Order: sequence, then structure tokens, then C-alpha cells
Amino acid sequence: MSALTLPLLMVVLDSSPVAEASVPPTPSGWTLVWSDDFTGAANTGVSSANWIYDIGTSYPGGAPNWGTGEIETMTNSTANVYQDGAGNLNIKPIRSSSGAWTSGRIETVRTNFAPPSGGGILRVEASIQLPNVTGAAAQGYWPAFWMLGAPFRGVYTNWPIVGEMDILENVNGANQVWGTLHCGTSPGGPCNETSGIGGTRIMGSPSLQTAFHKYTFEWDTSVSPNQLRWYVDGIHYHTVSQTAVDASTWTNATNHGYFIILNVAMGGGWPGNPTSSTTSGAPMKVDYVAVWSKTGSGGGGGSGSEYTYGVNNVDSTQALTWFKPSGFTASYVILHYIRPGITQQNVNMSYSSGTAQWGYYVGGLSSGQTLSYSFTYNKNGVQYDTPTFTWTKP
Repeated sequence: MSALTLPLLMVVLDSSPVAEASVPPTPSGWTLVWSDDFTGAANTGVSSANWIYDIGTSYPGGAPNWGTGEIETMTNSTANVYQDGAGNLNIKPIRSSSGAWTSGRIETVRTNFAPPSGGGILRVEASIQLPNVTGAAAQGYWPAFWMLGAPFRGVYTNWPIVGEMDILENVNGANQVWGTLHCGTSPGGPCNETSGIGGTRIMGSPSLQTAFHKYTFEWDTSVSPNQLRWYVDGIHYHTVSQTAVDASTWTNATNHGYFIILNVAMGGGWPGNPTSSTTSGAPMKVDYVAVWSKTGSGGGGGSGSEYTYGVNNVDSTQALTWFKPSGFTASYVILHYIRPGITQQNVNMSYSSGTAQWGYYVGGLSSGQTLSYSFTYNKNGVQYDTPTFTWTKP
């Protein structure tokens, strides 16, 4: 959670809320690494086996006001951080009679969340309803679901070089989600700090404040270049590629594990401080947090939150590219690809009812050549684009 996060990408589409009674079933091909679905009794704190409370206004020896200018004091009181007995964690900011704010900030005990060694995908996800305040009543509210690089813990002065991955940030009750990578040096540097490399998505109805929505982040080392991807309700809205920064900056941000943080800040450099019109006591509600991993396929395939894809080697010159929707029927799928010797090709893929997937054969390939490819697909009348993937012919 940086001192200032500005949108660099905006997508405006309708959205569908997602609420789960518990952690969703583990998708095929994935392994559940860690989870918490907050099923404790009403008015109890979080599990000390899973979470650490951050207390006060800074880490020991760290930047004051958590480095962002926020004005609240974080506590471990069940007035601020509690399970509600209905399967949700609540983080509630409260203003005292003197005007001082308290709130909650917790981080996972584990600091080793990372993709599988040798190449794979780490998926971090939560179902969250943001504080149900908007307009002047929401001034200063800054809820977040994010991760910090493991080397930060215990040092507290090595931000942003060790990396920060903001899966969800929201300010002042906007019906909008921001996702950001922070890295490099501050201010400025290769990651444009303190803004970071960010993307955003404006949401539809029901809003982020009135319903649970699913926020997903994928760290993919199974493709080259590696990718970081952000999703909301299964819709991909932001990607940061390994090539967005120099090799040293990327390595410093990704050669270690991460820990997860949930908090509601009040005030700071981005939202501005609360006013007398700001409502006290509107909680962020978290249904679950889950982490999955998947062993990679060396760039030959993978998954988004609502599709799988890949490339199958066919013969000495051909490969089959394929795309398979998950839980919906695509009206069409367009393949965009580049191979050595030709400019980008855009072709309609063919659907096979036997495999329930779309396919297209790419020819003219030789061993050792790299195919770059992406997809455009239509879901419920809305067109979406995937990130660009790569595959090297054996």
C-alpha cells in the first residue's frame, strides 16, 4: 500500500458479484497452499497460527504513519478486528469522541508465498465486501488486500526494492478497484514510485460496497517473460510483464516469498484525510483468503481465472494452439500470434464440441523458434483480451 497510487490503465465493464460460503473448491490441476475462511465465533479475533496483528502507527524503526501518511492507530482489539460468527472477518475503523481513529491491520505469519520452484503459478484470492460508505461519508477510507516481500519483515526500511503487490486497493468509496506493483527505488525509479505500475477497473452493479466481489492475483513463472496478473470477479484487467522493468529490479522484487496483508487505513497521501462528514464504523468484510499453486508447463499452457489455454506440438512444423472457457460458452475466440518471419496474424479459431475448446493450427515453425500468442474472446456479449503468452517449439 503505497503513499500514492495512480491508475495507469482503465477498463469500464459490467461486473458480477461473487460470494462464497467458504473457500471455493480447488480447481483442477491446482494445489491449495493455505487458506482462512474466518469461521470463528462472533466477536473473536483471528487465528494466531495464521495472522499477526500490526499495532500502532508504524513498524518498529519503520516509516511513521505506515509510510503513507494515514492517521489511524492500528489495534488488536475485537472492536476493530473480529470474526462475526457468520463466516466473515470484519476490519472496522472507529472514530473516538476526541476525533482519533483506530482500525485494524493483519498480516500472515507465513512469508513464503511464491510460485513453485522450477516454474509455475501462484494464485492469491479473497472474497471481500468493501466498507459500505460512499460520497462524503467515505472520505479517507482506504481498504486494501495486498502483499509485501518477505525480506521487508524485521527490516522495515527496504521498501520498495523488495516488492509490493497490491491485489485490491480502494479509496473514498469509489466503485473502482486498483491493482499495483511497487518495486525499484523511491521516488521515481523504474517502477514510477510512489505510484507504482498500476491498473484499475471501474465496476458496475452491485457495487464493491454493497456486495462481495472476488479479487485474484496470479504470479506466473511458467511463461517467459514472467507475468503478474490481476483479476476482479474472474475478469483480467491488468498485467505487468517481467520486461516492464530491468532484470535487476525484477529479480530484487521476485526472488523471495511474500506475506499477505489485510487492512483499512484512514487518510493518507492518496485518499486525503477523513472529515467531520466521514462515517465511523463501516467495516471491510472478508469471506475468505486462499492461496493456490500450480506447476508450470514451461510456457506451453496455463490458466486465467475463467479459461485455460496452451500449445500442443503436432509435428516438425506445426503446433496446435487451444483455448478452453471455464464455466461459460464463448461466442467466438480470435487468436493473435507472431512467429519468426511474419508479422502478427489474427485468425478465427474453430470450436470442437468433443473437447469443448477452440483450436487453430499454426504452421511454418522450426525447432527452437518461439511463438507469441494471445486471445480475444466474447463472453455474454462483452469482448475480453488475454495477456500475451509464449511457447518455444521443441
